Amino acid sequence: MSQVRDFLSRFRPAGAPGAGRAAVPADRKLQLERELGPVLSLLDAPGIECAQVIGAARREAQQIVESAREEAAAVAAGAVLRAEEVRVTIMQETKAAARKEADHLLTSADAEAVAIRGRYQQRIPALAERAMSWVRDLGGQDPPTVSWPDPPRRP
Repeated sequence: MSQVRDFLSRFRPAGAPGAGRAAVPADRKLQLERELGPVLSLLDAPGIECAQVIGAARREAQQIVESAREEAAAVAAGAVLRAEEVRVTIMQETKAAARKEADHLLTSADAEAVAIRGRYQQRIPALAERAMSWVRDLGGQDPPTVSWPDPPRRP
């Protein structure tokens, strides 16, 4: 509908009736283009600059992301190395503790073995005499003398 109105507005008189000749107003679109064209063309430079700033910001953001990824990879690699060092240290400490406990157990076992050996050496002559008396009682004769060997010793 606006097109019909624009078309009809061309035939409106430009002045009072009978005051002069009738005129057709100029094209409004063309007037707006002539009036605003130079102003709007001034906005092209900031638009281009804005696009350049956005492009530079995107490139910088990409560099920051890549740098962060590299740094994260380096931190992860360092953590893996540190974890291996800690694992080795803990393994050595555990082995040392196990050796210490084993040495303590061996010392305790040796002391117990010495005590058992002492009781063995104290009891054997009495037990041997008792066994010999039983044999004498059974057979009536003296059996040959038996020497008891010492128990084996640990190195």
